[in-house]
Amino acid sequence: MKTGTPSLSARVTGLFLDPADSRLYACIRIAFALVSLLNLMQIWPDREIFFTDAGMVDQEVVRKYTVGAYLSVFDLCHDVGAVSNYMFFSGCGMVLLLLGVWPRLAAGVVYVWYVSYAMRAPLILVGWDEVLRCTAFLVLISPMPACWSLRSRRALKRAAPELQVPCYGLTLMKVQLAAIYLQAVLARLDNEYWMSGDFMSFFLLSHNARWPGLWVLNYGLLLKGVTYLVLLVELAIPFLLMVPRWRWFGFAAGILLHAGISLMSYNLMLFFLAMMTLYLSFLRPEDMDWLERRLPRRS
Repeated sequence: MKTGTPSLSARVTGLFLDPADSRLYACIRIAFALVSLLNLMQIWPDREIFFTDAGMVDQEVVRKYTVGAYLSVFDLCHDVGAVSNYMFFSGCGMVLLLLGVWPRLAAGVVYVWYVSYAMRAPLILVGWDEVLRCTAFLVLISPMPACWSLRSRRALKRAAPELQVPCYGLTLMKVQLAAIYLQAVLARLDNEYWMSGDFMSFFLLSHNARWPGLWVLNYGLLLKGVTYLVLLVELAIPFLLMVPRWRWFGFAAGILLHAGISLMSYNLMLFFLAMMTLYLSFLRPEDMDWLERRLPRRS
């Protein structure tokens, strides 16, 4: 019997319910947990300034200017001791997520952490905080296969047939990555520095640059070209990644873009790592086969 072309509804359903390699989810879970731990470690030394009433902003002021409900565990933490305990608890959740132990519960703890500190300290939020908070939610609602984890032998045996799981989590992560780039480009269309091509020159003269100095003035034309090239690359990356035969060009463009940002900017490595976590959703089963062959085997 001849099968026809799948209907539009079947194709849309397939984007979310087609089987996916469970190792892809495990890889993203591990990478996300590691980046979250690095982010927590960076915030830790300034926890009193950021999250206590003796710090930058009193909690009642934050609550007053919060649009909508103020939902933050820091509502219960007013001194440095309570803040430290909550951050340590959240760090334990990240470790459990990394190891794949009680992963759904651990992912919930990590997501609540991101929401809580975004509510409590909006003045400190930067690009990677937004990316990690969105990724935390997507990890929370995604399948949690038992592969690449330290769950009990009984749990691993029960999950042995779970070689493939629904792909909806990977699809949502891909959409999230595309939305980040497209929103960034659209936002810059109304920015005079980007549209005039002067953004890179102004940025490299600012305190955010790793090596600010008057040397920038000698490369105005080159930096104008780089400004427009960044817009073009950010626009192209989602489309390159979506096409299987072009996806490695998308990976290369994204890595070079964010590595360049990290190299020329002060303290933006976490943004690079946060974005690369979403890039993992574009990996394929053959990539996991290649990676698994190079991992040490557990006896």
